[in-house]
Amino acid sequence: MQIFQGVEELPQDWSASVVSIGNFDGVHLGHQKLLRQAVQEGKGLGLPIVVFTFYPHPVSVLYPERKIQRLFDLRDQRDQLDRLGITHMVEQEFTQNFAKLSASDFVQFYLIDKLKAKALVVGYDFSFGSNRQGDISYLEKVCKEKGIKLVVVPAQEEGGLIVSSSKIRDELKLGDLKKVYSFLGRNYYLRGIVHHGDARGRTIGVPTANMTPTVDFLVRRGVYITQTHLRNRTYQSITNIGFNPTFHGETNPPIKTETHIFDFDEDIYGQEIQVDLLEYLRDEKKFSGVKELLTQIHADIQQAKGYFHGNR
Repeated sequence: MQIFQGVEELPQDWSASVVSIGNFDGVHLGHQKLLRQAVQEGKGLGLPIVVFTFYPHPVSVLYPERKIQRLFDLRDQRDQLDRLGITHMVEQEFTQNFAKLSASDFVQFYLIDKLKAKALVVGYDFSFGSNRQGDISYLEKVCKEKGIKLVVVPAQEEGGLIVSSSKIRDELKLGDLKKVYSFLGRNYYLRGIVHHGDARGRTIGVPTANMTPTVDFLVRRGVYITQTHLRNRTYQSITNIGFNPTFHGETNPPIKTETHIFDFDEDIYGQEIQVDLLEYLRDEKKFSGVKELLTQIHADIQQAKGYFHGNR
C-alpha cells in the first residue's frame, strides 16, 4: 500500500480511483465490511482503491475538550488497510480551515479534481463538510450529477448492536474483552518499547516488562490475562494496568503497564512488545504489604495458566 501525506503528494498523472472516506479508528468489523466493498469495486473497475482519512482525529480539532483517544496507533491502521487490499492511502491533515470547507467544495476539489473518483464507498451514517451538510442524500444527488458511482454500506451488527469505535471504547472501559473481540474481529492490544521501571517485580521474584503504550489508556484499570508478542514469538503472560496502589501513595501517580511473561527471564529493554488483552481478571487493589501482594499475584498466575490450558 502506498501512503500519501495529503492529496498534494498524489502523482501528476493520477487518472481515476475508487475512494472510501473515514477515520477508520480501529478498523473494526464495520470498517472491514466497508473496505472489502471498496476493494471489490476497485477490482471490478480495474482501478486503485484509495482510503482518504484524516490526522489528527477531527474530534480532537473541533472539540479538544473531549480528548478523543484512538483505539490503535496509525501504524496499526496502515497495517490493517494493507491487509484488506487497499492500494493507496491519503492521510489528510485535519485543521480548523479544512473543517470549514463546504460539502460542494470538498467534492469538487478532493473527490473530483484530486482523487478523480469514479466510485465512492461510504458508511450509512457518513457526513462531511462544514456543519456536516454533506450527508447521504446530498451525496446521492451530487454523485449522480458528476457521474460517480455511490455505494452506501449498511451498518454491521454484532449481538444486536451496531459496531462502532465509540462502543468499543465503552466496552474497554468496562473490561468486556469478549465483546471488544466480537466488534474488532481481533484482540485489543497495547504495544510499546520496554523501559526500566522500579525493578520491584524482579526484587520480589516476579519480573515485569514495563512499557508505555503508543496510544493513550482506554482500558479499565486492573489485572489481565494476556499474551505477549516479542521478536515473532508469543508468550503467555499477565498484565497489570494501573497505579500500583500498594507502593504509591501520591495523589496522581502515573498509570503503568507491567507485564509478567511466564517462564521468561531475558533482558528485553529497548525492544518492542505487543500485549494482547485476553480476559479481565480483577480490579487493582491496595494490599497490606508485599506478602499479601505476592499471594495474590501467584493466584493470578495460576488462574491465567488455567485459562491457557482451557480450565476457565
